[in-house]
This record gives sequence, structure tokens and C-alpha cells, in this order.
Amino acid sequence: MDLLKETSHRIVSKDRNDMKCLFNILNRLVFSFLVLSFSQNSFSGREFLGEVSFEGRYFSKEGFFDQDKFHSSISFSPEIYIESEDSKKSFTFKSKFRKDSEDSERDIIDIQELNWTIVGNIFETKIGIRKDFWGVTETVHRVDIINQTDLVENIDGEDKLGQPMINISFEGLHGTFDAYALLGFRERTFGGQNARLRAPILVNTENPLYESNSEEKRIDFAFRWNQYFSAFEYAVSHFSGTSREPLFEIDLSKQVPLLRPLYNVIDQTGIEILYILGNMAFKLEGFSRSGQEDRFSAATAGVEYTQIGIFESRIDLGWIAEFNHDDRIENSPISVGTRLTFNDIADTQILSGLLWNQDTNEKNIFIEASSRLKSCCKISIEGVIFTKGKKLNTFNPYREPQGLFDYFQDEDFLKLEFIYYL
Repeated sequence: MDLLKETSHRIVSKDRNDMKCLFNILNRLVFSFLVLSFSQNSFSGREFLGEVSFEGRYFSKEGFFDQDKFHSSISFSPEIYIESEDSKKSFTFKSKFRKDSEDSERDIIDIQELNWTIVGNIFETKIGIRKDFWGVTETVHRVDIINQTDLVENIDGEDKLGQPMINISFEGLHGTFDAYALLGFRERTFGGQNARLRAPILVNTENPLYESNSEEKRIDFAFRWNQYFSAFEYAVSHFSGTSREPLFEIDLSKQVPLLRPLYNVIDQTGIEILYILGNMAFKLEGFSRSGQEDRFSAATAGVEYTQIGIFESRIDLGWIAEFNHDDRIENSPISVGTRLTFNDIADTQILSGLLWNQDTNEKNIFIEASSRLKSCCKISIEGVIFTKGKKLNTFNPYREPQGLFDYFQDEDFLKLEFIYYL
């Protein structure tokens, strides 16, 4: 499994005035479009949504730096959606407020979406803060690069931060072409002193390094072209800008050593392939990247086979196997898993599996389950176990890691989340 602090976004000490200025300009632009459109159009569709969630994580052991076993948080996420009568214009606003019991780096006031969409005959324009996902595989998302990873939300890399952008999408007989101007950069989030599932050396998020002289104000560009023929779908993409995945340099200027994230300027070309044959889906995504030391490539390929209605029930059982390669890693892990879809009114699903490194014999075993409780609520459970590999000795946070999960040997946890929809 692979895996932004600002007012318009995350309000933390590391916010930068320049980024606030950029976000303010973008916000004014979106609101100007909104006011102009309100004055010229009728809006029939208005939805005011939201959710309140309570999350508790229980770790089997105290952290190596005496972090507590139990961490909890509460969050509130209001959402507004407005649509014109002809459905050709819409406005979306979604924010998130969270307070964590232990890790102040997880305390956020964040705008996750603030965007205006205009649909034309052959094109669609989206302006504002958005999330846009690229990719087809399940366990590692190689080509997904538009949004920055919100690592303090979850180490699996599935959670992303909103990205200010202008996105123009053209759709025709030859597929869909998306062009992006990415306005500014959001830094990756990292856990603080009391966080669990973190590296032994803290990351100095107050003082990141940038290769570009424009630093976080740089405007990046990307495009993606995707096409499908019957059961065969593919996409080609290219990104040119500040890498969402930082390298690190040791910062010895403080009393305690810290890691300073270094954000290089990169060029990344990616490919995605999805082919569906009956109940079998073949998936591949990968990229080649330059700008971070030597050019390197990484890819994930796999299959998913679905048994429809097992035991003469409504339950579908999916079998997943994915193989990883990364030029930077000597032995990439293999992923296998199952997905149970109950097809019930509660939308119950159970995903389970493991990542296995054949060289070190490390394993990361996980299970995720979720189900609606009537129409008002949802409950989710996530459990993760990290097993010690054959090459790993007693954990020592002050030496180089001997495996992918070396730092997480004492980080087995069970997470329970309850969501109430407003």
C-alpha cells in the first residue's frame, strides 16, 4: 500500500502567507464565478450535507517513544452542493474540522473541496480546490499524483488533500483529454512527537526544502488521456512539477536531529490499463520518473476475480493478487486479498489481505469492514498487524531500517470509526 496545512486549509503553525494569498485569490475567483452565475441562472438543486465522526485507535503496545496505546479524534465535515436548473453548472464546498487526543499534527481546519464546474457541449471546466484520482490497481496507486497524500489521516496513502487547480476536460470520439494547471503546492503531512505509525526521527515540516525557486508557489501542469473499447480501457498521463513524494535530508541544526523534506521538480509519465474478461479484471499501472536522482520506474500489475453470489446468496467474493516493482527497492512486496460485497441495503463490505515481502518475510496483514446503520450512520473497523521478518533483529530506531515495516513492529492496531450523517 502505497500512501496541507493552510486557511483555506489546514490551520497550523507552518502555514505560509504566500500560500494563503494564493488560496485567497483562488477562493475569490470561485466566488466571483458563483455570484456571476447566481445572477444569470436559476438554481434548483441545493443540498446541505455533513457528517460527524468519532474515531478510536487502540495499539497493542505502547510506542517506542512512550506514546499512548489509545488515540481518539472527533471530526465535523459540512458540505454544500448547488446545481443550476439545466445541470450545466454546479458549486461544491466541503471542509473538515478535526481534533485529535494525542497528535496535534492531526488537528485540522481544512477545505477539502471548493470548486465550480461548468459543463459545455464538448468540454467541462472545473475551477477550485478538488481531488482527482488516477489509477486502476487496488493496493498501490502508482500514477495518482494530482493530490498530495494526507499521511496523518492514514498511512495507506488512500487519503488525499485538496489541490487548487484549473481543469479543462474534452470528451470526443477519441477519448477524454484532461489538462490541469495546478496552482501552488501542498506539503505532505507527517505525524508529530506523540503520533503512532511514524519514523523514529521527526520530520521538520516547518522548514521544507524546494528545488524550485518558486517553492510552494510554483504552478505545475499535467494531462491525462483515456480511452476505452468495449472491455478494454487505457490511459496515458504526464505530470511536470513539484513531486508529491519528498526525499529527506538530515537536519542537525537543532538539539535533536530532524528530517527535512526535499521536494524536487520532476517529470513523470504514467500508463494505466484495465481489461475485463467475464468475472476477471486484469490491471496494470506504472510510471517512469526523472528529477529525483537517477530516472527510475515503478509498476503494479494484478488480477481480480469475482465469484458472483457465493453459496447461492447475494454476496460477491472477489480475489485480488497484485505484484509490485520499484527500481528503488530491492524486493517489492506481493499483495493478495479478498473483497466481500454483501449487496445489501447497508452496503456492507469486508476487504482483507496481506502485503508480503519475499526477501525479508515481513508481512502486513489488514482487514477493513464497513456497514451502514439504517440511513443515519455508518460504522467502520480496520485492523492491521505487522509481522517481524526473518532478517529483522530487535528493533532499534537509531539504525537504518532492515525492511519496509521495520519501524512498525510494535504498531499493530485496531481502529473503530462511527459516522453520523447530518
